[in-house]
Amino acid sequence: MSLSHIKYVCLLILMVIALPMAGAKPMAAAETVTTSPGELDLTYDVKINGAPTDSILDLMEQSSRLKQLSDKLPPSYAALRRRAEVDVEGFEKVLRSEGYYANEVELRIDNNQQPIAITFDITPGPLFRITKFDIHFSQGKDIPTAPTLSDLGIEIGMPARSEPVVDAGTQIVVDLANRGYPDATVAKQDAIVDFATDAMEVTLTIDAGPRLYMGELELEGLEKVDQEYIRRLAEWQPGKLYDNRVIDNLRRRYLRSGLFDSVRVKSREKDQPDSSVPITLVFAERDRRSVGLGASYSTSEGLGTQYYWENRNYFGEGEKIRADLTIAEIRRELKLTFVKPNFVKIDQNLNANFDIRNETTDAYDEEAVSAFIGLDRRWRKKWVVGAGVSVEYAKIDDSGVTENYALGGLPLTARYDSTNDLLDPTKGRRFGASLVPYLGLNENTPDFIRFEMDGSTYYSVLENDRLVLAARGKLGLMAGDSAGAIPANKRFYSGGGGSVRGYQYQTVGPLDASNDPIGGRSLLEVGFEARTRITDSIGIVPFIEGGNVYESMAPDFSGEFLWGAGLGFRYYTAIGPIRFDVAVPLNPRKNVDDPYQFYISIGQAF
Repeated sequence: MSLSHIKYVCLLILMVIALPMAGAKPMAAAETVTTSPGELDLTYDVKINGAPTDSILDLMEQSSRLKQLSDKLPPSYAALRRRAEVDVEGFEKVLRSEGYYANEVELRIDNNQQPIAITFDITPGPLFRITKFDIHFSQGKDIPTAPTLSDLGIEIGMPARSEPVVDAGTQIVVDLANRGYPDATVAKQDAIVDFATDAMEVTLTIDAGPRLYMGELELEGLEKVDQEYIRRLAEWQPGKLYDNRVIDNLRRRYLRSGLFDSVRVKSREKDQPDSSVPITLVFAERDRRSVGLGASYSTSEGLGTQYYWENRNYFGEGEKIRADLTIAEIRRELKLTFVKPNFVKIDQNLNANFDIRNETTDAYDEEAVSAFIGLDRRWRKKWVVGAGVSVEYAKIDDSGVTENYALGGLPLTARYDSTNDLLDPTKGRRFGASLVPYLGLNENTPDFIRFEMDGSTYYSVLENDRLVLAARGKLGLMAGDSAGAIPANKRFYSGGGGSVRGYQYQTVGPLDASNDPIGGRSLLEVGFEARTRITDSIGIVPFIEGGNVYESMAPDFSGEFLWGAGLGFRYYTAIGPIRFDVAVPLNPRKNVDDPYQFYISIGQAF
């Protein structure tokens, strides 16, 4: 073989060796690999070093693919490295969004350890700041005035985070939709970053669109609900400047009626020849009839069952007729309720009810029939005030003596509710008060005045409502004859599942010689709970409650304030928490109080 042939063969061998190496990606200098991927245990541990703040570290951990997929190991070492490289890009985005535009993220993977050590070293660089923020409008017929930077939460010199910049654009569009420009959009958003001065200059270009006015209100989807009633609720006045808040408030009013599953604004054609545009609402009606049942149990009150039937649109204008039937060991009751919403005025309701009941307790035995008619009215969004007239006839066996009582009453009520949930509130407050002057309608019945006030507050301590502190209080006062002369069913009692847990029903307060409750003319109760969620569906609730009933017109603290404490378990469902509470009396009375009581029902205790 000649020398030229030998050179040619050597050249071919070198080309064969070089070809696969030319397509290979060089390994990062910071990455240590000492064994082949197939021999590795691909469990891993992740560390992030150098994050400028704890909140940014939290954002990185939430965005990390390695963290998200930690319970699903990668199929190969290459897949593990790809996850880590995705995190490098993600961390850089997080840092930029928080104002660190000159950041560096270094990745180190060391498989000499088990689990494999994956480390991200963060060099955030300087925090950039906003040095200029301009708002421009596209040319048009009607150019609105621009909002001030303070209205948008923007300050010159603030960190150049992306969230407030995006929020400012959104706020401008929302503000314009409330001022006659519902088609406004952010046409362009320029954010120029200057690495020489660690600064950002922002320019928002807004396309306001045409200035529009609200025309006629059009309704679609109504079947059983009377259209004229819906129009009357709207109190609509065509020709006003377009305001999204007016439309949203109207939608909420309709949804609050309980007649509809949804109320939405129909999309309109953008190219309108006129500046006055019709507003079309599309309704999806709820089924107007429903039935339901419930149950509760406690050691002192026994088993109770509740049933109801309801029609929420009996005559077509949201009239509600409801029948409630209670069958329990100590109480049998049938209650019929009628509500005429928006009676005479918007947010004013006509209420009427008729009640037949039979109750057998240690305090008294009662057979009674009562009726009520009155008005209530919403006031300042969260308040409801009411007044009415009631009549009641009762046959009561009190300590072996049976009397017939006839009462006329003038109930005055006020309620406040800023909580976020009916059965499981986590924030807000509730307050209720009632004042009822009673007039005796027969010779056995005295005249007296009964006042009752209760309130509760809720405070979420941990994120996602993992710990909610709740507190309540109740005060009752009564002016008139002595406690013994007032009908037993109108006196104050305390103790039981909705009162002071750990004591039998109605037994907190004065007792007779047989240890049966007497009741009184005044009452005071307090209660505290720490509602702790262990999982999304399981919770525990330690609680303590105290109270007493007094024969005086106002609490005089003549008797011992009785305390009960216990532990509750909650199972959270779509319809509310299922409650199981066990409570013990902290200062039990000899031969009166049991060692413990337990309660089962739906909803929180208060």
